[in-house]
Amino acid sequence: MKNILFFLICFPTIVFSQEKKVRLDTLYIESANNKLSVKLDLDNDIESFIVNEGGFRFIVQPNIDYRTEVSVNYRFISFKLGFSPHLLAELDEENRGETKVFKLETEIFIKKWIQTLSFYRVKGFYSPDFPVPDGFPTDYLILDQLKTYNYKGITRFRFNENYSIKAIKTQTEIQRKSAGTFMPSLLYSYNRSVNGGTKQDLNTLNFVLSFGYLHTFVINKQIYASVGASQGVGVEFNNIKINTDAGVIKDKGTSYTVNFDGHLGLGYNSSRWFTGAYFRMLTTSRKETSIVNYDTFRAHFQVFLGYRFDAPKFLKSSADWVEEKSPF
Repeated sequence: MKNILFFLICFPTIVFSQEKKVRLDTLYIESANNKLSVKLDLDNDIESFIVNEGGFRFIVQPNIDYRTEVSVNYRFISFKLGFSPHLLAELDEENRGETKVFKLETEIFIKKWIQTLSFYRVKGFYSPDFPVPDGFPTDYLILDQLKTYNYKGITRFRFNENYSIKAIKTQTEIQRKSAGTFMPSLLYSYNRSVNGGTKQDLNTLNFVLSFGYLHTFVINKQIYASVGASQGVGVEFNNIKINTDAGVIKDKGTSYTVNFDGHLGLGYNSSRWFTGAYFRMLTTSRKETSIVNYDTFRAHFQVFLGYRFDAPKFLKSSADWVEEKSPF
C-alpha cells in the first residue's frame, strides 16, 4: 500500500512535469492558475458485479449508497481522496455487513493530454439475491472478507485547445465562451477480487478504446452546461482461482465489450465559489457467459461544492520552477 501511495504522489512530479508557462487568459478560457481549488464531491457511483459460478448467477455489491471525494487542484495536477462516510444514511449492517471504501486518484494535464491514475479499494460486500437457507443468521449472504482492488489509468487527448477540460473536472479554469472538442481515450485497468472466506482469487484485465465529443455551453458569466458522449470497444481477460481441499480449481475467459458513456451537467462559477451537478450513464454489452460481469448499466449523479483559495507563495514558486524546467 505504501508503494502505491508513493507511486501516485511522486510519479506525476518526476515524470510528468508540466506545461512550461502559466497559461494566460484567452477569449474562451479564463485561467485560475494562481488559485488553489478545493472541492467536495458526493456521488452514488457504486459498482456491483455478477458472478457466474457452477451454473449459478448472483449479484455481489457493497453495502453503501454513496461515496465522498475531497480533491485539491492546482494548475496542472489534481489529487483526490475518496471514502464512504455513513453520516447521511442508516445502513443495515446487521444483515448486509459493513463496507469500507478507499480511493486515491491523481490527474495530470500536459497541454492537450490528460492522464488519470487511480487506486480504488472496497472491503465488505453482500449478495441481495443469493438464496440463503432457512435458519441462516442473516437475511443476505454477507461477504465480509471479500476485497476488491482496482488500478486504473485513462489517457485522453483533446483536439480543441479552446475547450477546457479543467473547467468541468478540476475548476482550475473557467470556460468563458462555448466550445467543444473531440476527445479519444484509452482506458486500461486491473481488477483483483480476493475472498478470504471462500479462498477465491479473481483477476480481470480490461482495455477500452473510446471516441467521444464534449461541449460546454456558457449560458452567462456564472452558469454553464456541459454535455458529452463517447462510444468505445474493449476486451476483458478474466481469470479465477479457487483453493479447495481437493486442490486448486482454475478457470479463465475473454469477453469483448461495447461501451457507451454519456453525461449531462450544470454548474455555477463565481470568482471564489463554484458548485454543480452532473448526471452520467454508462452501458456495457458483453458476452453473458463470462466468469464475472461488472455492471452492464449504471446511471449515477454527482454533486460538488468548492472554493478557490489564493495559492500560498511556496506552492506558486514550486509550480513556477517545475513549469520553467519542464521540457513539455
